[in-house]
Amino acid sequence: MRGLLITALTAAALAAVAMPAAAATPPTRTETDVKRTVADPVACGDYGVEWNIDLHAVNWTFFDDNGKRVKLVQHVTEDNTIRNTVTGLTLKDSPVDFMQTSTFNPDTGVREKIYITGTSVNVRRGDQHLVDRGPIVLDGQTGKILFAAGPHPIRRQMEGSFDITKALPGFCDILR
Repeated sequence: MRGLLITALTAAALAAVAMPAAAATPPTRTETDVKRTVADPVACGDYGVEWNIDLHAVNWTFFDDNGKRVKLVQHVTEDNTIRNTVTGLTLKDSPVDFMQTSTFNPDTGVREKIYITGTSVNVRRGDQHLVDRGPIVLDGQTGKILFAAGPHPIRRQMEGSFDITKALPGFCDILR
């Protein structure tokens, strides 16, 4: 009897190893292209700022074993310009190249945190260099900065918001 039980358990164990695991949802890859102009005619008091954004993103969405989204990883590159709306001074905001990872609660679908690393703003004018670069972690619901290393003058303009028009006053000095 004992030999029969051992044989049955061994056969069950071998069958379990031979059976394929439940199919997990593989990550998906998409690409996004966005052209957008953000403007505020009084961002700098007596002149405004226009930010022309030309964005390309390669997006990878990851899922848990139940097929629920848990992470979105985006490689974002941009070739942008900023413009003083009174003088017409236009400067390149390029190259822009960063990774943005958003984590999600799989049960609620709510975005929990956003991790960004790389260069989000890169404007030069003579000896001036306006750069927003380095790791930063945001609350996924509020946009509040939870951690930042490196200069983030533009992102700090948006503290607690995802409204990028709030970032426009950060360009005033370099457009003056």
